[in-house]
Amino acid sequence: MTLKKLVVAGFAVAALMMPSFGALAQDATTPAAPAEGGAAPAAPAADAAAAPAAPAANANPAANWLKVCDPIDGGKQACIMRQVVVANGQFLGSFLLRDDPGQESRLLAVAAVPLGVLLPFGLTWQIDGGKPIRVPFMLCDPQSCATQLVINEAYVNSLKKGGVLKLTAKNRQNKDLVIDITLAGFTSVYDGAAAMTFDEFNKQSTAPSALEKQLQDRAEELRKQLGTDGAAPATPAAPQ
Repeated sequence: MTLKKLVVAGFAVAALMMPSFGALAQDATTPAAPAEGGAAPAAPAADAAAAPAAPAANANPAANWLKVCDPIDGGKQACIMRQVVVANGQFLGSFLLRDDPGQESRLLAVAAVPLGVLLPFGLTWQIDGGKPIRVPFMLCDPQSCATQLVINEAYVNSLKKGGVLKLTAKNRQNKDLVIDITLAGFTSVYDGAAAMTFDEFNKQSTAPSALEKQLQDRAEELRKQLGTDGAAPATPAAPQ
């Protein structure tokens, strides 16, 4: 299955928005707080104020970004670049850019934040001190709420020249919930030829994420405790 087939109606495949393997996810130092509002339920998360999640220092800026490409008709290729921000195995936010010459809207950007944000306020995108763009939420899945925006070459150039893309939503106290997407390494990865194929990405994404590993460890600890008490081991409930 090609990457192009997985981009349905211009919306990027959800698997690419989540931290499938930690080495390619930016590990933020400040956890974000969930919020409630609209149709988005609150997800488990650490409580935080309005402070942004700081971009992680990285000796190799290009490692902030994952690039996945697949060939399409005419000898061209469709590519997706993404960055995922996590803290202690917890998803905080992500940004994805699709460049597909086979689509009418070649350039499409998708930004996502955890569940529980106030949906009516949308998500504000801002590159450094530039003009903020307020983008309505389009879709919520069991892990995140996402916005998408058809962009142009000028916006891509702004990403290349920028330092930080700031994503701002509203939390349950109606305060700003800010996630910083570092743009360090964006230009070299976007313009470079190095990229995974989707098959390679799919193979690596089958490894359990840090969050999945944490849930597995908790379930195992619970089973041991129940076994010590003489009770039969219980099957852990699916995370809410």
